[in-house]
Amino acid sequence: MSKWDKLIKYLNTTAAKPDAVLASIKAVFKPRGSSTIKYTDTYITRKTYAYIVCHAIYNAKNDNKKKSLEQIIRDLISSQSFKINYQMTHLIKKRNPKTKKMEYYGDDKGFNKKTNEQHYNAVKKLWNTNKKIRKELDSTKGAMPGVSMGTLMHHLETN
Repeated sequence: MSKWDKLIKYLNTTAAKPDAVLASIKAVFKPRGSSTIKYTDTYITRKTYAYIVCHAIYNAKNDNKKKSLEQIIRDLISSQSFKINYQMTHLIKKRNPKTKKMEYYGDDKGFNKKTNEQHYNAVKKLWNTNKKIRKELDSTKGAMPGVSMGTLMHHLETN
């Protein structure tokens, strides 16, 4: 019995088409040795969202050390700035009927579809899984990480 027999047995019981399954597997599992990142619009905006959320939580923790992480996250998701940042970074791609091109739109529907508990869980997961961003925030003393911010912080420290 090979290691793929369970998968093949399951796929035989579904209405899945082989081409569709292959396409989704290619999207999820890259071949060994090819770990290049495609910097698409979606990738950049989602990464920006992770930086914004981690930056907000990190600075809130430093401003009020007595607050728990849960309270900080709950305060964050109830703020208007969180809603605006969420809408800016969770854009919907639609075809513009006039220009016939794909365009990005932000709206309230995506934000309002999720409950506060879903937003809380998503933000907490972002905070817990992005240790690299938290480490960068430590090195910049809470300033937004990045080359330009690092240069600015260095310039401010030397003057």
